[in-house]
Amino acid sequence: MELREQFENVMATSINMALATSTGNQPNVRIVTFGYDAGKTGRVFFTTFKGNRKVLEFQENPNVSCMPLPLGPEAAAQVRIFGKIQKSTLDMKELIAIIAKKIPGDADTIQNGGDMMDMYEVVFDRAYITIGMSEAQELML
Repeated sequence: MELREQFENVMATSINMALATSTGNQPNVRIVTFGYDAGKTGRVFFTTFKGNRKVLEFQENPNVSCMPLPLGPEAAAQVRIFGKIQKSTLDMKELIAIIAKKIPGDADTIQNGGDMMDMYEVVFDRAYITIGMSEAQELML
């Protein structure tokens, strides 16, 4: 399987990703559920509650790293992404549709959160793919 196919497979099958921020020279990582649409290359989407610590960290430093988490220990490939975080350019219905492809129940959670939720996206132009025990390879998007 070629590099791009490995990337697309990981992005399509992973439900959660580790999202790392850094402020005041202090890294912080957390797990978020994310959406990905192959037609919107170079962006991953997620929601979060307004004004929480994560949002404050985004405002202080928009540079983030994320890694979709494999569904099991036998993952064929790992994907690492370095990008900038911003409020999403999608409307709520479009974001819900993307996330609901992976986790249908999350559509209700997002809708019920309503005004308490913000939509974000990580924008990136390359990803680093590690297949098996090989060195990471850069994939330009």
